[in-house]
Amino acid sequence: MPESLRLADARRIALAAQLRPKAARYKTVLERLGCIQLDTISAVRRAHELTLLARDLDVTEAVSSLGRRRAAVGFEYWAHAMSVLPVSAWPYMARRRQAWRGRYQDDSLAVAEAEVLALLAERGAVTVSDFPSGAMHRAQGVSNMGDSWNFRTDHKQAVERLLWFGEVACTHRIGFKRVYQLAERAIPAAHFRDADDDECMRFMVTTALRNLGVGTTKDVADYFRLKIADTQQVLRDLEIEQVTVEGWKAPAWIDPQVRRTRVTGAERAVAVSMFDQLVWLRERMERLWGHGWKIEIYVPEPQRTFGYYCLPIFVGDDLPGRVALRRSNGELVVEAAQWDDSRADREHLHAAVERAATWVDAEVRWKAEVQGVSEDPV
Repeated sequence: MPESLRLADARRIALAAQLRPKAARYKTVLERLGCIQLDTISAVRRAHELTLLARDLDVTEAVSSLGRRRAAVGFEYWAHAMSVLPVSAWPYMARRRQAWRGRYQDDSLAVAEAEVLALLAERGAVTVSDFPSGAMHRAQGVSNMGDSWNFRTDHKQAVERLLWFGEVACTHRIGFKRVYQLAERAIPAAHFRDADDDECMRFMVTTALRNLGVGTTKDVADYFRLKIADTQQVLRDLEIEQVTVEGWKAPAWIDPQVRRTRVTGAERAVAVSMFDQLVWLRERMERLWGHGWKIEIYVPEPQRTFGYYCLPIFVGDDLPGRVALRRSNGELVVEAAQWDDSRADREHLHAAVERAATWVDAEVRWKAEVQGVSEDPV
Protein backbone atom coordinates (compact mmCIF):
# COMPACT_ATOMS: atom_id res chain seq x y z
CA MET A 1 0.00 0.00 0.00
CA PRO A 2 1.54 3.36 -1.02
CA GLU A 3 2.41 5.78 1.73
CA SER A 4 -0.06 8.62 2.19
CA LEU A 5 1.20 12.20 2.36
CA ARG A 6 -0.68 15.13 3.82
CA LEU A 7 -1.09 18.06 1.44
CA ALA A 8 0.97 20.19 3.83
CA ASP A 9 3.84 17.69 3.53
CA ALA A 10 3.61 17.73 -0.27
CA ARG A 11 3.85 21.53 -0.20
CA ARG A 12 6.91 21.46 2.00
CA ILE A 13 8.58 18.90 -0.23
CA ALA A 14 7.84 20.96 -3.35
CA LEU A 15 9.25 24.16 -1.86
CA ALA A 16 12.28 22.39 -0.38
CA ALA A 17 13.08 20.98 -3.83
CA GLN A 18 12.92 24.40 -5.47
CA LEU A 19 13.64 27.35 -3.20
CA ARG A 20 15.84 25.46 -0.73
CA PRO A 21 18.67 24.77 -0.28
CA LYS A 22 20.44 27.93 -1.40
CA ALA A 23 23.44 28.00 -3.70
CA ALA A 24 25.92 30.80 -4.22
CA ARG A 25 26.83 30.09 -7.85
CA TYR A 26 24.86 30.35 -11.06
CA LYS A 27 26.45 27.16 -12.42
CA THR A 28 25.32 25.20 -9.34
CA VAL A 29 21.74 26.45 -9.59
CA LEU A 30 21.57 25.83 -13.33
CA GLU A 31 22.83 22.27 -12.98
CA ARG A 32 20.37 21.52 -10.19
CA LEU A 33 17.36 22.94 -12.02
CA GLY A 34 18.36 21.30 -15.29
CA CYS A 35 17.00 24.23 -17.27
CA ILE A 36 15.91 27.83 -16.76
CA GLN A 37 13.21 29.15 -19.06
CA LEU A 38 13.96 32.16 -21.23
CA ASP A 39 11.45 34.85 -22.12
CA THR A 40 11.93 38.27 -23.67
CA ILE A 41 9.27 40.11 -21.63
CA SER A 42 10.84 42.47 -19.10
CA ALA A 43 7.89 44.02 -17.27
CA VAL A 44 9.96 43.50 -14.10
CA ARG A 45 13.08 41.64 -15.22
CA ARG A 46 13.57 38.88 -17.73
CA ALA A 47 12.25 35.46 -16.78
CA HIS A 48 15.59 33.70 -16.28
CA GLU A 49 16.79 36.54 -14.06
CA LEU A 50 13.66 36.36 -11.88
CA THR A 51 14.12 32.60 -11.49
CA LEU A 52 17.63 33.19 -10.14
CA LEU A 53 16.70 36.19 -7.97
CA ALA A 54 13.91 34.20 -6.31
CA ARG A 55 16.62 31.77 -5.24
CA ASP A 56 18.75 34.54 -3.70
CA LEU A 57 21.33 34.44 -6.46
CA ASP A 58 23.20 37.47 -7.68
CA VAL A 59 22.34 37.48 -11.37
CA THR A 60 25.53 39.30 -12.42
CA GLU A 61 27.33 36.02 -13.02
CA ALA A 62 24.41 34.62 -14.97
CA VAL A 63 24.04 37.70 -17.15
CA SER A 64 27.78 37.65 -17.79
CA SER A 65 27.56 34.00 -18.79
CA LEU A 66 24.80 34.78 -21.27
CA GLY A 67 26.34 37.99 -22.52
CA ARG A 68 30.06 37.27 -22.88
CA ARG A 69 32.04 34.76 -24.84
CA ARG A 70 33.97 32.66 -22.37
CA ALA A 71 34.08 29.09 -21.09
CA ALA A 72 30.56 27.81 -21.69
CA VAL A 73 28.37 27.29 -18.62
CA GLY A 74 25.08 26.79 -20.42
CA PHE A 75 23.54 26.58 -23.87
CA GLU A 76 20.16 27.51 -25.29
CA TYR A 77 17.81 24.74 -26.31
CA TRP A 78 14.26 23.52 -26.01
CA ALA A 79 13.55 22.00 -22.58
CA HIS A 80 10.20 22.88 -20.98
CA ALA A 81 10.25 25.79 -23.41
CA MET A 82 13.22 27.67 -24.87
CA SER A 83 15.67 27.60 -21.99
CA VAL A 84 19.25 27.78 -20.83
CA LEU A 85 20.55 24.33 -19.96
CA PRO A 86 23.87 23.45 -18.28
CA VAL A 87 26.50 22.24 -20.71
CA SER A 88 26.52 18.95 -18.77
CA ALA A 89 23.01 18.34 -20.18
CA TRP A 90 24.20 18.44 -23.80
CA PRO A 91 24.56 14.63 -24.15
CA TYR A 92 21.02 14.10 -22.87
CA MET A 93 19.36 16.32 -25.45
CA ALA A 94 20.52 13.88 -28.15
CA ARG A 95 17.08 12.25 -28.24
CA ARG A 96 15.49 15.61 -28.88
CA ARG A 97 18.08 16.56 -31.49
CA GLN A 98 17.39 13.32 -33.33
CA ALA A 99 13.67 14.05 -33.25
CA TRP A 100 14.26 17.44 -34.85
CA ARG A 101 16.37 15.85 -37.56
CA GLY A 102 13.58 13.40 -38.28
CA ARG A 103 11.08 16.23 -38.48
CA TYR A 104 13.07 18.23 -41.03
CA GLN A 105 14.32 15.85 -43.68
CA ASP A 106 13.80 18.09 -46.71
CA ASP A 107 16.75 19.76 -48.39
CA SER A 108 15.03 23.09 -49.08
CA LEU A 109 17.61 24.94 -46.98
CA ALA A 110 20.64 22.87 -47.99
CA VAL A 111 22.38 25.76 -49.74
CA ALA A 112 21.72 28.19 -46.88
CA GLU A 113 22.86 25.62 -44.31
CA ALA A 114 26.11 25.03 -46.19
CA GLU A 115 26.72 28.78 -46.36
CA VAL A 116 26.06 29.20 -42.64
CA LEU A 117 28.44 26.37 -41.76
CA ALA A 118 31.11 27.82 -44.04
CA LEU A 119 30.71 31.23 -42.40
CA LEU A 120 31.03 29.69 -38.94
CA ALA A 121 34.10 27.71 -39.97
CA GLU A 122 35.67 30.92 -41.24
CA ARG A 123 34.73 33.33 -38.42
CA GLY A 124 34.24 31.05 -35.43
CA ALA A 125 31.16 32.89 -34.18
CA VAL A 126 28.44 34.94 -35.87
CA THR A 127 25.15 36.68 -35.19
CA VAL A 128 22.30 37.12 -37.65
CA SER A 129 23.82 40.50 -38.56
CA ASP A 130 26.64 38.61 -40.27
CA PHE A 131 24.29 36.90 -42.72
CA PRO A 132 24.17 38.49 -46.19
CA SER A 133 20.44 39.22 -45.95
CA GLY A 134 20.19 39.48 -42.17
CA ALA A 135 17.52 37.70 -40.17
CA MET A 136 14.26 38.96 -41.63
CA HIS A 137 13.03 40.38 -44.90
CA ARG A 138 9.82 42.24 -45.49
CA ALA A 139 7.38 40.58 -47.83
CA GLN A 140 5.38 42.47 -50.40
CA GLY A 141 2.01 41.66 -49.01
CA VAL A 142 -0.60 42.31 -46.41
CA SER A 143 -1.86 39.93 -43.76
CA ASN A 144 -5.53 39.37 -43.03
CA MET A 145 -5.14 41.93 -40.24
CA GLY A 146 -4.14 44.59 -42.74
CA ASP A 147 -0.50 44.77 -41.63
CA SER A 148 2.70 43.84 -43.45
CA TRP A 149 4.60 40.94 -41.98
CA ASN A 150 8.17 39.74 -41.70
CA PHE A 151 9.62 36.50 -42.93
CA ARG A 152 12.82 34.84 -41.80
CA THR A 153 15.52 34.75 -44.39
CA ASP A 154 16.87 31.40 -45.55
CA HIS A 155 20.04 31.94 -43.53
CA LYS A 156 18.07 32.64 -40.35
CA GLN A 157 15.91 29.56 -40.90
CA ALA A 158 19.00 27.50 -41.67
CA VAL A 159 20.94 28.50 -38.55
CA GLU A 160 17.91 27.85 -36.33
CA ARG A 161 17.45 24.43 -37.91
CA LEU A 162 21.14 23.68 -37.35
CA LEU A 163 20.67 24.74 -33.72
CA TRP A 164 17.86 22.18 -33.29
CA PHE A 165 19.98 19.53 -35.01
CA GLY A 166 22.91 20.16 -32.66
CA GLU A 167 25.37 21.17 -35.36
CA VAL A 168 25.31 24.76 -34.08
CA ALA A 169 25.08 25.96 -30.49
CA CYS A 170 24.43 29.22 -28.69
CA THR A 171 26.20 29.64 -25.36
CA HIS A 172 26.06 33.43 -25.08
CA ARG A 173 24.47 36.53 -26.59
CA ILE A 174 25.38 40.03 -27.65
CA GLY A 175 22.49 42.15 -26.45
CA PHE A 176 19.45 40.19 -27.54
CA LYS A 177 21.22 38.51 -30.45
CA ARG A 178 22.26 34.91 -30.21
CA VAL A 179 25.90 34.24 -30.95
CA TYR A 180 26.13 31.06 -33.02
CA GLN A 181 29.13 28.74 -33.05
CA LEU A 182 29.79 25.27 -34.35
CA ALA A 183 28.66 22.99 -31.53
CA GLU A 184 31.97 21.14 -31.48
CA ARG A 185 33.68 24.44 -30.64
CA ALA A 186 31.08 25.81 -28.25
CA ILE A 187 30.41 22.78 -26.06
CA PRO A 188 33.29 21.57 -23.84
CA ALA A 189 34.79 18.33 -25.10
CA ALA A 190 33.93 16.52 -21.85
CA HIS A 191 30.22 16.95 -22.65
CA PHE A 192 30.23 16.83 -26.44
CA ARG A 193 28.65 13.43 -27.04
CA ASP A 194 25.27 11.86 -27.68
CA ALA A 195 23.74 9.73 -24.96
CA ASP A 196 21.47 6.89 -26.01
CA ASP A 197 17.69 7.16 -25.74
CA ASP A 198 17.48 5.41 -22.37
CA GLU A 199 20.13 7.69 -20.85
CA CYS A 200 18.36 10.75 -22.21
CA MET A 201 15.02 9.74 -20.73
CA ARG A 202 16.52 8.83 -17.36
CA PHE A 203 18.30 12.18 -17.17
CA MET A 204 15.18 14.20 -17.95
CA VAL A 205 12.87 12.18 -15.71
CA THR A 206 15.19 12.12 -12.69
CA THR A 207 16.02 15.82 -13.08
CA ALA A 208 12.33 16.63 -13.18
CA LEU A 209 11.48 14.52 -10.13
CA ARG A 210 14.40 15.96 -8.16
CA ASN A 211 13.07 19.45 -8.77
CA LEU A 212 9.46 18.58 -8.05
CA GLY A 213 10.14 16.52 -4.94
CA VAL A 214 6.78 14.82 -5.36
CA GLY A 215 4.59 14.78 -8.44
CA THR A 216 2.21 12.88 -10.65
CA THR A 217 3.36 11.32 -13.90
CA LYS A 218 1.98 14.34 -15.76
CA ASP A 219 3.88 16.70 -13.44
CA VAL A 220 7.14 14.89 -14.15
CA ALA A 221 6.50 14.67 -17.90
CA ASP A 222 5.66 18.37 -18.15
CA TYR A 223 9.07 19.50 -16.85
CA PHE A 224 10.80 18.60 -20.13
CA ARG A 225 7.60 18.19 -22.20
CA LEU A 226 7.87 14.42 -22.42
CA LYS A 227 5.17 11.94 -23.35
CA ILE A 228 3.30 10.72 -20.29
CA ALA A 229 3.51 7.05 -21.26
CA ASP A 230 7.29 7.25 -21.81
CA THR A 231 7.74 9.06 -18.50
CA GLN A 232 5.71 6.50 -16.59
CA GLN A 233 7.74 3.65 -18.04
CA VAL A 234 11.02 5.25 -16.92
CA LEU A 235 9.68 5.88 -13.42
CA ARG A 236 8.65 2.24 -13.18
CA ASP A 237 11.96 0.99 -14.57
CA LEU A 238 13.78 3.08 -11.95
CA GLU A 239 11.52 1.61 -9.27
CA ILE A 240 10.60 5.04 -7.95
CA GLU A 241 8.36 4.91 -4.87
CA GLN A 242 4.74 5.87 -5.34
CA VAL A 243 2.69 7.76 -2.75
CA THR A 244 -0.80 9.14 -2.45
CA VAL A 245 -1.25 12.83 -1.68
CA GLU A 246 -4.21 14.21 0.19
CA GLY A 247 -6.76 15.55 -2.29
CA TRP A 248 -4.94 14.32 -5.42
CA LYS A 249 -6.82 11.93 -7.69
CA ALA A 250 -3.74 10.53 -9.41
CA PRO A 251 -0.97 8.69 -7.55
CA ALA A 252 2.34 10.51 -7.20
CA TRP A 253 6.03 9.66 -7.33
CA ILE A 254 8.47 10.85 -4.67
CA ASP A 255 12.14 11.67 -5.18
CA PRO A 256 14.31 9.08 -3.41
CA GLN A 257 16.56 11.84 -2.04
CA VAL A 258 13.79 14.06 -0.73
CA ARG A 259 13.90 15.31 2.85
CA ARG A 260 10.48 15.01 4.35
CA THR A 261 11.15 17.01 7.50
CA ARG A 262 10.30 20.67 7.62
CA VAL A 263 13.22 23.01 7.02
CA THR A 264 13.64 25.20 10.07
CA GLY A 265 14.18 28.94 9.95
CA ALA A 266 12.19 32.12 9.53
CA GLU A 267 9.62 32.20 6.78
CA ARG A 268 10.39 34.59 3.96
CA ALA A 269 8.20 36.08 1.28
CA VAL A 270 9.28 35.89 -2.34
CA ALA A 271 7.56 36.71 -5.62
CA VAL A 272 8.22 34.29 -8.48
CA SER A 273 7.74 34.63 -12.21
CA MET A 274 4.99 32.62 -13.89
CA PHE A 275 7.85 31.22 -15.99
CA ASP A 276 9.36 29.68 -12.83
CA GLN A 277 9.53 25.90 -12.38
CA LEU A 278 7.39 26.16 -9.27
CA VAL A 279 4.34 27.18 -11.25
CA TRP A 280 4.93 25.90 -14.77
CA LEU A 281 2.02 23.48 -14.64
CA ARG A 282 -0.98 25.46 -13.46
CA GLU A 283 -3.01 22.41 -12.48
CA ARG A 284 -0.16 21.31 -10.19
CA MET A 285 -0.12 24.76 -8.61
CA GLU A 286 -3.86 24.42 -8.03
CA ARG A 287 -3.52 20.93 -6.54
CA LEU A 288 -0.81 22.09 -4.15
CA TRP A 289 -1.95 25.58 -3.19
CA GLY A 290 -5.51 25.96 -4.43
CA HIS A 291 -4.76 28.54 -7.14
CA GLY A 292 -4.83 28.00 -10.89
CA TRP A 293 -3.69 31.51 -11.76
CA LYS A 294 -2.64 32.24 -15.31
CA ILE A 295 -0.46 34.91 -16.84
CA GLU A 296 -2.38 37.39 -18.99
CA ILE A 297 0.38 38.99 -21.05
CA TYR A 298 -1.21 37.64 -24.25
CA VAL A 299 -4.74 38.65 -23.27
CA PRO A 300 -6.07 42.00 -24.58
CA GLU A 301 -6.19 44.51 -21.74
CA PRO A 302 -10.02 44.81 -21.60
CA GLN A 303 -10.26 41.04 -21.13
CA ARG A 304 -7.71 40.66 -18.33
CA THR A 305 -9.08 39.53 -15.00
CA PHE A 306 -6.05 40.50 -12.93
CA GLY A 307 -3.10 42.22 -14.58
CA TYR A 308 -0.44 42.08 -17.27
CA TYR A 309 2.44 40.45 -15.37
CA CYS A 310 1.32 38.24 -12.49
CA LEU A 311 3.81 37.06 -9.86
CA PRO A 312 2.64 34.56 -7.24
CA ILE A 313 4.03 35.21 -3.76
CA PHE A 314 5.23 32.34 -1.61
CA VAL A 315 5.55 32.68 2.15
CA GLY A 316 7.35 29.69 3.58
CA ASP A 317 5.37 26.77 2.15
CA ASP A 318 2.20 28.74 1.50
CA LEU A 319 0.91 30.69 -1.51
CA PRO A 320 -1.34 33.36 0.00
CA GLY A 321 -1.44 35.87 -2.85
CA ARG A 322 -0.15 37.45 -6.02
CA VAL A 323 0.74 40.83 -7.49
CA ALA A 324 0.87 42.35 -10.95
CA LEU A 325 4.02 44.44 -11.23
CA ARG A 326 5.44 46.65 -13.93
CA ARG A 327 8.66 48.67 -13.94
CA SER A 328 8.20 52.23 -15.20
CA ASN A 329 10.37 55.35 -14.97
CA GLY A 330 12.30 54.30 -11.88
CA GLU A 331 9.22 52.93 -10.14
CA LEU A 332 7.91 49.43 -9.59
CA VAL A 333 4.18 49.89 -10.00
CA VAL A 334 1.75 47.53 -8.25
CA GLU A 335 -1.06 47.30 -10.79
CA ALA A 336 -3.07 44.66 -8.93
CA ALA A 337 -2.78 42.64 -5.72
CA GLN A 338 -4.67 39.80 -4.08
CA TRP A 339 -4.02 38.43 -0.61
CA ASP A 340 -5.60 35.88 1.71
CA ASP A 341 -5.42 37.61 5.08
CA SER A 342 -6.63 34.47 6.82
CA ARG A 343 -3.52 32.54 5.76
CA ALA A 344 -0.66 35.01 6.12
CA ASP A 345 -0.06 38.52 7.39
CA ARG A 346 -0.22 41.30 4.80
CA GLU A 347 3.27 42.38 5.89
CA HIS A 348 4.57 39.47 3.83
CA LEU A 349 2.91 40.92 0.72
CA HIS A 350 4.65 44.25 1.21
CA ALA A 351 7.94 42.51 1.99
CA ALA A 352 7.79 40.55 -1.26
CA VAL A 353 7.03 43.67 -3.29
CA GLU A 354 9.83 45.64 -1.59
CA ARG A 355 12.21 42.77 -2.25
CA ALA A 356 11.23 42.74 -5.95
CA ALA A 357 11.88 46.50 -6.05
CA THR A 358 15.50 45.86 -5.02
CA TRP A 359 15.85 43.60 -8.04
CA VAL A 360 15.19 46.55 -10.35
CA ASP A 361 16.54 49.36 -8.15
CA ALA A 362 13.16 51.11 -8.10
CA GLU A 363 10.73 52.72 -5.67
CA VAL A 364 7.43 50.96 -5.06
CA ARG A 365 4.24 52.76 -6.09
CA TRP A 366 0.92 51.18 -5.17
CA LYS A 367 -1.59 51.90 -7.90
CA ALA A 368 -4.10 49.28 -6.75
CA GLU A 369 -5.73 48.37 -3.46
CA VAL A 370 -5.25 44.89 -2.09
CA GLN A 371 -8.17 42.56 -2.74
CA GLY A 372 -8.98 39.35 -0.91
CA VAL A 373 -8.39 36.18 -2.90
CA SER A 374 -12.11 35.44 -2.84
CA GLU A 375 -12.98 38.92 -4.16
CA ASP A 376 -13.04 40.07 -7.76
CA PRO A 377 -9.52 41.33 -8.58
CA VAL A 378 -8.99 44.90 -9.72
